[in-house]
Amino acid sequence: MKRSRTSIGVNLFFGIFGSVVVVFLAFSFLSSRRAEDAWESSFEQHAGQTTAVIERVLRQGMLLKKKEAVHAALRDVSTAPGIRSIRIYDKYGEVKFSTDTHDLKTKTKQSAELCVLCHDTPFGRAKEQSKTRTLRDPSGALVMGQARMIKNSSQCAGADCHAPPEQREYLGVMDFQMSMAVIEQGTKSARRGTFYAAGLMALVGGLATYLSIWRFVQRPVRRLVDGTRKVAAGDLGVRVEVDRGRELQVLAESFNQMSAELAAARARSEQWEEELAAAIARKTRELGAAQRHIVHMEKMASLGKLAATVAHELNNPLGGILVYAKLIQRELPKADLPEKDKEEILRYVEVVRSESARCGDIVKNLLTFARQSKNVFAEHNLNPIIDRSLMTVQHLLKSNGIEHSVEHVAGDDRLTCDANEIQQALVALLVNAAEAMPSGGQLRVEAEASADDLTISITDTGVGIPPEVLPEIFEPFVSTKGDKGVGLGLAVVYGIIRRHEADIDVSSKPGAGTTFRITLPRHPKPPPSASTPTPSNTKVVSSGK
Repeated sequence: MKRSRTSIGVNLFFGIFGSVVVVFLAFSFLSSRRAEDAWESSFEQHAGQTTAVIERVLRQGMLLKKKEAVHAALRDVSTAPGIRSIRIYDKYGEVKFSTDTHDLKTKTKQSAELCVLCHDTPFGRAKEQSKTRTLRDPSGALVMGQARMIKNSSQCAGADCHAPPEQREYLGVMDFQMSMAVIEQGTKSARRGTFYAAGLMALVGGLATYLSIWRFVQRPVRRLVDGTRKVAAGDLGVRVEVDRGRELQVLAESFNQMSAELAAARARSEQWEEELAAAIARKTRELGAAQRHIVHMEKMASLGKLAATVAHELNNPLGGILVYAKLIQRELPKADLPEKDKEEILRYVEVVRSESARCGDIVKNLLTFARQSKNVFAEHNLNPIIDRSLMTVQHLLKSNGIEHSVEHVAGDDRLTCDANEIQQALVALLVNAAEAMPSGGQLRVEAEASADDLTISITDTGVGIPPEVLPEIFEPFVSTKGDKGVGLGLAVVYGIIRRHEADIDVSSKPGAGTTFRITLPRHPKPPPSASTPTPSNTKVVSSGK
């Protein structure tokens, strides 16, 4: 079963207001009782004073034996406002005087309420007991009665009067009754006024409590509740302002901080989603490009095998051409021809021989480069490796109109390396440099030596590398040639360099050219495998250099 829920303001209001009402009611009840007690005490004192005066008048008259004067005085006293009756009983309970003549000579039973005050009291305690009582007359009016015991004295003792005090301590009882209508009306009026005041105070207190709760609790809490609902609905920009109550202010500040953190988390999540979507799109494009590159690589691999076969087939006829050219050079001087013709023919034959030898060297390098081999680290000279690399791409440099220069290591150029892999890396860098200068330019290869390292610098005056591509230049499938490039050349170069425990740096400026700098240790440790590492420590120089 669903439980009904009330707001915190309503609960606080009824709790506080109920407590205030209970306190006011208790206060009103206690105040009324204290007022009644005060009125009764005052009335009792007044009655005691009146009975004392009457007793003195009675005693004086009896001593003077003026009984009628005493009766007249008592009747005069009984006419005073508020006095209902005055009765005097002797020691036997007989009424000797009464303002009501019908009570004269009547006797009161010991069980009457007046007699109970003395006869039902333990011996010796009667004079100590309060003789005041309240009762209602037959008409229902409230009456206070005070019984005053008339004590015997030596003045009253005599043969014609009373026995001495030693024989009888008390002579009789005076019963004095006063109307309490004024007290009853005053008490009712005071009680009614007290309850009216309490009700008014409770009403004002309840209103003040409600306004205080509404201002300091209900309104701030409602703002917080509205804020939480908006946050639950997705509005993380909501802010709650609370200007009352330190605890609620702290709660509002915590809520605002939570909303801000949730908004920041959502922004980060959305940013991550955008970045993830962009990364997925980028990787999808890269996978598509990789697929195209793999197909292209397969074609290039097949073409490489075909080129190796063609080179092998061309090597034999080129060798024959070279042999016959040398034979012509040797036999031509014996021929019976004019010297001028011999010189011209020899010049042509020399061209055929030199070009055939050059073609043979190119084919030899191509076969050496294409031949599959294991990683074999041995001591080699760096200068011949550089020369073979340049010879392999010489035709590409010449076809693009590129002028090149080389500066060999002047001193000791020995190092431990895999010569084929170093040549492969240099050829890849030289080909990239040539393709960066399709309309011609300058290519410079410099080699330097130190005690522990050998450094090769390849500098071109080509188009340069874009700044956004430069940090990822050694990643697989990253190319600056668009669809014309495979994007694996520099990744392969990086793998070769790292297997030789070498470093490669690149600096480029768009439109001004690029420089690759390879630092090879003279004595690297042979790699345990031929796997290609991921480029993570590549030094890239800003393109603004």
